Amino acid sequence: MTTLLFIDDWHLSSITNMDRKVGKPVWIREGTLVDGLTEGTWNFPLVVYEPELQLWKAVYCGAVDFDPVRANKNRFLRNQILLYAESKDGVHWVKKDVSAKSVIQGKRYAPNQVFGIDEHCDGAPVFYDQHDPEPGRRWKYFFASHRKQYLAVSPDAIRWQVEAIPLKEVTLDSPITCFYNDVRETYVLSRRIHNGDRRIALFETRDFRHFTEPEIVIHPEPQDPPLVQFYGMPVYKYEHLFMGLLWMFHTDPGEIEYHKDFGPIDCSLAYSMDGRHFFRALHEPFIPRNDRGEHGGGSIYTSTMLQAPDGKLRFYSGGSKAEHFQDQNLEDAALLLHELRKDGFFYLESHAMGGKIMTRCVDFSGDSLSLNVRAPYGRVRVQLSEARGKPHEGFAFDDCVPFRGDDTEYEPEWTSGRKPSELQGIRTHIEVEVTSGELYAIRGKFEIQIGSK
Repeated sequence: MTTLLFIDDWHLSSITNMDRKVGKPVWIREGTLVDGLTEGTWNFPLVVYEPELQLWKAVYCGAVDFDPVRANKNRFLRNQILLYAESKDGVHWVKKDVSAKSVIQGKRYAPNQVFGIDEHCDGAPVFYDQHDPEPGRRWKYFFASHRKQYLAVSPDAIRWQVEAIPLKEVTLDSPITCFYNDVRETYVLSRRIHNGDRRIALFETRDFRHFTEPEIVIHPEPQDPPLVQFYGMPVYKYEHLFMGLLWMFHTDPGEIEYHKDFGPIDCSLAYSMDGRHFFRALHEPFIPRNDRGEHGGGSIYTSTMLQAPDGKLRFYSGGSKAEHFQDQNLEDAALLLHELRKDGFFYLESHAMGGKIMTRCVDFSGDSLSLNVRAPYGRVRVQLSEARGKPHEGFAFDDCVPFRGDDTEYEPEWTSGRKPSELQGIRTHIEVEVTSGELYAIRGKFEIQIGSK
């Protein structure tokens, strides 16, 4: 099954009177989870839906003053702990008392605390690993303490075990995010080179013992806002793409220091076909900050992307009222939820009534062909054409039964009764005519034909 999204024009041969638009995730205010131990700079939530339990789990960070004397000398020196909540719908949360199950190496600060040590701890967000064959290592948390690197693992997000990892030359610096690259069959850590060098670097491992050298993959560009820095980039797989949730740190031009600490943060978007070479989808916020005074009005750290059972995309963030490092004593952070239509990162909208796109040539291997499309007051028609653009007999626009409505899986039909599989082995363009509507994706049993074979 092939999916065509419209982040760029690579899979298109022609586009007429269609405008590319950016999807706008909607803040679901009802999904806000407030916890008194969260603080804006370190609250990076991971949310996972476990279908076998029909349960949503959230693991997010709290910040505590584990050493008041040292904390007074360095207002940025706080200890990171992990907190836990559950939900039946991923919207309404319960902070579960797990004190009877979880074992804390340091002081316990809350009944829903699942991890903490009596040393300076800096890491997160947590990584949910669906590729590890050992169920006891499904949940992973990377952190640093006194320039040593550690990996904590858990079977259930509640019971954790810690093991050291041999990263001697590189000091991990929060946020430390991880994803699995199924193209290269490696685990990839996404992080900054170090605290002052806020660009995104990746390094890979297969065993969490041997690591490649970090390689910078995202650097601020001239189109970016002035003096922007990249604070982190969690990465999630979506269909054939790796989507990067790029944290844009808008720094204060008046702050002259070794590295800048103050300013708001929001979330932009990057993408990759191979999980290694990333491209900028946006130089503007994809998930912008909320209004001043709201959670997320100062900074928003989007750290989870997943597809809910209903098909919608969900984004969970740590949202603070204050800007980055503005007030370390302010309990101002919360878990936030945004929702987006399936495939809704980008879409093509017809301009002034009618528009049309033509894909590169494809080769069908079955009858499956569907569109994610929205045209509540317009219409959509599909045409299958020969390599030079002439409609195949029985597959012309005039043969297509017009569609009106909103459907993520609209399957076109032709009055001729012909099926796409009849064109197997024949190079064919898929053409879509949209009147007063939006096209989000094309899916089907076909392969894009690129090159001369």
